[in-house]
Amino acid sequence: MNTSTKPVSNASDRIVQAIFDYAARISRETRIEELVRLNADFARDLIGADRCSLWLADASKNELWTKVAHGVAPLHIPMDEGLVGACVRENRVLIVNDAERDSRHLHTVDLASGYRTEQVLCVPLVCEGTVIGALQLLNKAGGFSEEDAGLLQLLAHFAASAIESERLRQATETARLIQRELHLAHQVQSRMLPEFAPEAVDLECVGFCRPARSVGGDYYDLLPIADGQFAFTLGDVSGKGIPAAVMMASIQTLLRSLLRRYASNLGQTFTDLNRTLCESSGLERFSTLFCGVLSADRSVLSYINAGHVPPYLLHTTGELERLPGGGPPIAMLPEIGFEQCSIPFCAGDTLVVVSDGIVEAQNRDGDFWDELEVDRILCANLRAPLAKIPELLSAAADRFAAGADQYDDMTVVAVRVK
Repeated sequence: MNTSTKPVSNASDRIVQAIFDYAARISRETRIEELVRLNADFARDLIGADRCSLWLADASKNELWTKVAHGVAPLHIPMDEGLVGACVRENRVLIVNDAERDSRHLHTVDLASGYRTEQVLCVPLVCEGTVIGALQLLNKAGGFSEEDAGLLQLLAHFAASAIESERLRQATETARLIQRELHLAHQVQSRMLPEFAPEAVDLECVGFCRPARSVGGDYYDLLPIADGQFAFTLGDVSGKGIPAAVMMASIQTLLRSLLRRYASNLGQTFTDLNRTLCESSGLERFSTLFCGVLSADRSVLSYINAGHVPPYLLHTTGELERLPGGGPPIAMLPEIGFEQCSIPFCAGDTLVVVSDGIVEAQNRDGDFWDELEVDRILCANLRAPLAKIPELLSAAADRFAAGADQYDDMTVVAVRVK
């Protein structure tokens, strides 16, 4: 349908009238969606066609879809089908004035809509050298010409620019929302970490967490519990942002409650924790988790390692070992059990638990830090104050990274029997 306000007697008059009708409206329009629609209306009336559709390519779905389609509901077709598919695939103008005889014409669309396509003019939409879709005109008395194609190519340039502006606006808005989400997640993460190490009889403890710029999912806790026992945890939730922060908070809250009730049975604690998290979180969200409990007399360490980096036990003799035992991360499989391990713990022994942000530090070339460096640093600092251990490890990882962005959170928890 032509939207001109007065009859037009020839092509020149029609072009002038269309420009008169649309130029001012397009120049004033700031809404991108409306601007794209106006471009389609302008193309239809400028060329004198019956309908115009603006198609965009979606490579992820291998399909073309209509952002604007006069007279029909939104259409979706496979990328390699139809005249519009040929236009996009070959990046060339198509003029077909006998669509019924063209094997590329997609008759199923006409059958579904009840519309009869006789003539087609299709030009690609190109943005920065990439075909992002096509403008397609249907049915013009007397058929489409090369002159029509030239005019439509000009409008296709403006339509592509409008679509690119919309994409950039959406990308900017998405980036703003992501930054906002990461900021909120960082606040949640920082508020869950202990403000200071609690006092405990015959025990030193320290916790350290330096989040990456992207805000990861590391968390730790230092918790005196019933009968003089002491619990400490270090975990790493998969993913980032608000979902990871919510799961982190859930784990900390549940685990604190369970430890206060079942500290003597870590297997039951982890089984209950895992089942509850599996019921409330998606399959894509899980967490590695190490939890240790020191007996009231500090002579026994009981622990469970659910998929976390094996901790380092530095004996007062200078011997270093990695704690054995381990299982799958929590919140992955609902009906699994967890094995509790127990080892002797002596005065002067130091246990160091780290996150993979420490042992998997990377430099600008993508090389990983040698994990044996952690062994060397711990053995070389057997008598160092416990509070220095996180600083020594993170500083060494930083020297190796040599200015490369920190990819993951760096977290350290250390305990030492006095």
